[in-house]
Amino acid sequence: MPHDGMKRIRNVLAVAVALSACAGPPAGGQVGPSPGEQTLRPNIYEIAPEQVTQNQDSGFIEVSGTGMVSVTPDRASVAFAVETRAQAASQAASQNADIMDAVLHAIRGASFPDLDLETFGYAVRPEYAQNTQRTREIVAYAALNNVRATTSDVEAVGRLIDVSIAAGANRIASVSFSAANTDEAASRALGLAVENARAQAEVIATSLGYELGAPLEVRGGSQRPGPVPMDMMRAVESFQAAPTPIEAGDQTVTASVMVRFALGRESGG
Repeated sequence: MPHDGMKRIRNVLAVAVALSACAGPPAGGQVGPSPGEQTLRPNIYEIAPEQVTQNQDSGFIEVSGTGMVSVTPDRASVAFAVETRAQAASQAASQNADIMDAVLHAIRGASFPDLDLETFGYAVRPEYAQNTQRTREIVAYAALNNVRATTSDVEAVGRLIDVSIAAGANRIASVSFSAANTDEAASRALGLAVENARAQAEVIATSLGYELGAPLEVRGGSQRPGPVPMDMMRAVESFQAAPTPIEAGDQTVTASVMVRFALGRESGG
């Protein structure tokens, strides 16, 4: 039947071509396109009936896969602060500067490897109280200076906290760990994600009685882990006099992919 239909189409085109050849020129005697015009010739493509049937019957399997690889942190950061209060803003700021200078000097003198110090926040703010007239009045000023210390010795975090507190820091905001290079772990995680996706697709194809075809589309990638924080927002009084124990733990590099596989031939099972 598909060959008979194609033969009828060819017959119709032959009649149309014959009629156009018999037609006379348009009014005015002009023959062919005017200057600057182009004749558009239709492109006719023949598709084999068996190819159309194959495209209609083809299917696909779409699955998502994940992979995870653990890495050991090689960087540790401690965020601490010095907070002071005084009747005047200048007094609070001056006291804060003196204490913070002592803290930074103590940390630098403790010989932490690859030490990096940075200030990430500073503020001087008034503190209010309600007087007898039920209006707010300034009773003091508070100065807060936040500094982050980073070292490549992850085992020295407890000592870093102890040194900063002993020198005058009275707030420990956070402790975080990170890995400087995760490229190899990211590649391994991505490979595991693809393997996981293929394994799922093979199970689905086999269960349906088909072979798994070639991959048609792949989307996804790996996610590099950021610093893993530990909630340490508390005052110095909550720390014991004994050395502070801190465990770094591992970080996880995660990768995820979406793969679309063609559905292959029937397996005959």
